[in-house]
Amino acid sequence: MSLAHGILGLLNYGDMSGYDLAKAFNSSLRFFWHAQNSQIYLTLDKLEKQGLITHNLVIQTGRPNKKVYSITEAGKDEFFSWLAGNTDTKYEIKSTFLMRIFFAGNISKEQSISMLKRFIKDCRSFLQEMDTVPAYIEEYAQIAPDNAPLYWQFTADFGRRYVNMCIDWAENCIRKLGEPL
Repeated sequence: MSLAHGILGLLNYGDMSGYDLAKAFNSSLRFFWHAQNSQIYLTLDKLEKQGLITHNLVIQTGRPNKKVYSITEAGKDEFFSWLAGNTDTKYEIKSTFLMRIFFAGNISKEQSISMLKRFIKDCRSFLQEMDTVPAYIEEYAQIAPDNAPLYWQFTADFGRRYVNMCIDWAENCIRKLGEPL
């Protein structure tokens, strides 16, 4: 998957401003696809140059004007072609944290344990953030096809289970390093 396909997928639900897209990513897709606001805006420009989206400028009083983006027919074709494709089903992960763990034999055991404890703390914070997901699913369900929220729940469930597994794994690593929890 690419950021572009995520944006096309969201615009397929309805027109959105860049701010709306960033908010949608932050409240839903970020659990499995992180995108910074700057990346979203750069990708919007690229998609527009490719003719996959267009925008209308909305003039606002007392606030900056905003661009509201729409998916084009070519954009829908690209999105549905990607969605129906038989690629990208293998499991892949990129993790700076796991790279650090791989090489942690080069630092003290105490530093490694500290790193793992910070990871657990971050995972627990992430789980608390995930408590807001049901409300976002309900909010965005109003602009989506009837069955879309079910699939959103599938990805949220994956995220919750994955993070719980990460906590369990990190606690196990700490025990193997000889420190009780």
